Amino acid sequence: MFKHLSGAIATLAFSALAGAPLISLAQDVPSYAQPPAPAAPADVQIRGRILSFDGAYALSVHDEHGYTDTVQLHEGTIINPTGLTLAPGMIVSVLGYNQGSYFSANEVDTPYTYDDGTPYYLGHPWNYYYGPSYGISFFFGNTGWWHGGYFQGPYHYYNGYGARVYNSVNVQNVYRQNAPGGQFHGRSYVAPASAGGYRAHATSSHGGHGR
Repeated sequence: MFKHLSGAIATLAFSALAGAPLISLAQDVPSYAQPPAPAAPADVQIRGRILSFDGAYALSVHDEHGYTDTVQLHEGTIINPTGLTLAPGMIVSVLGYNQGSYFSANEVDTPYTYDDGTPYYLGHPWNYYYGPSYGISFFFGNTGWWHGGYFQGPYHYYNGYGARVYNSVNVQNVYRQNAPGGQFHGRSYVAPASAGGYRAHATSSHGGHGR
C-alpha cells in the first residue's frame, strides 16, 4: 500500500515538473510586458503638378504616377520658398503622411525662386515652363530643391514623433532646419509664421496666403 502511494506521489511530482513549461506558456502576459507597438504610418513624398488650390488649405496634385491626389495644408505647413503663393501648374514635392481621405502636408517644396513677387525658374517666370513640352521629369532631374536625395535606404521610426530616420537623417530635423522654432502636433510639424510656417488668409480659388 505504501509503495503504491509513494509511486503515485512520485508520478504526480514528475508530471507537474514536466508540465510546468506548458503551464507557464498558458499564463497571461506578465504585467511588465507590453505588446509590440503598431507601426507608425509612413511618411510619404508626393511629386507632381498642382491642378487646383483654393487659396486656403485644399490642394489637388496630379502626381508623377498619373493619380490626382487630395492634399490638405494645415497651420504651420512649410512652403518653400517662403512667401510663394501656390498656383495651378506649379511643380511641387509634398512631404507628409496618409490621413485616409486626404494627404496631410507638412512641407511643400517648389523649384522656384521668389523675386519681386514673381516666382522664377532658371531665369524665367515659373509659367514659362508650364506646358506639355516640360514634363515633370524635367523638374525632378535635380534633387537640389527637394528632399528626394535624403530619403533613401533603410530607416526606423523615431519614438514620440512617428517620424522616419533615413541614414541618420531625421524627418524631424529636416523640418526644424527649414523652420526652426516649430513643434510637432501629432504627426504634423507646425512651423511658426516667423519661420515660414503657413497661415491661410484667403478661401478663394485664386487667393494667396500669408506667413
